[in-house]
Amino acid sequence: MGTSYKYKRDASRLFIAVRDNGKRYKIYIPRESNPVIDGNEKEIDFIEQDDFQYTFNFNDKQFYCELVSRDQNKAVVIVNGVEYKFSLESIFSYVRRGMISTGDDKSSANNIVAPMPGKIIEICLHEGDLVNAGEPVLTLEAMKMQNEITADCDGVIQKIRVNEGQSVMKDELLVEIQSIDV
Repeated sequence: MGTSYKYKRDASRLFIAVRDNGKRYKIYIPRESNPVIDGNEKEIDFIEQDDFQYTFNFNDKQFYCELVSRDQNKAVVIVNGVEYKFSLESIFSYVRRGMISTGDDKSSANNIVAPMPGKIIEICLHEGDLVNAGEPVLTLEAMKMQNEITADCDGVIQKIRVNEGQSVMKDELLVEIQSIDV
């Protein structure tokens, strides 16, 4: 079982790899630990041998990899004699190009609405930030109690529709989140 990993705010290190057969992989390359692929931390050791030729160790096996061609975000690599074609998208280009399903019912389910009337006390994140499922997004005060409102999915904060100190009604749209679950 892999390590459960929380994405940091540094979205520049989160990518979506899309194979030519349509299979998608969410890849996060943190500075402080091993790469995280589809939510599981992987221990991978890369060694560059020559230009565009690499060796890497994964699961006690050694792999030989050669970058055959690269055109913008599209690449062709050969790993142990097998050719793979894929595109590598940053999370922002992935969202912008609409590669994530945006069906009305699914995308609206990711948005945060006020569960009750109240006043926004604190907004914890900014537009463009990555958010993890269960992570606090804002604090809503209702009947002299502070309620932490959390995200329902891993995603990118698209739009914050309220300000601190603002009063809101039940079911009012507070935050729009674009899911990055692939």
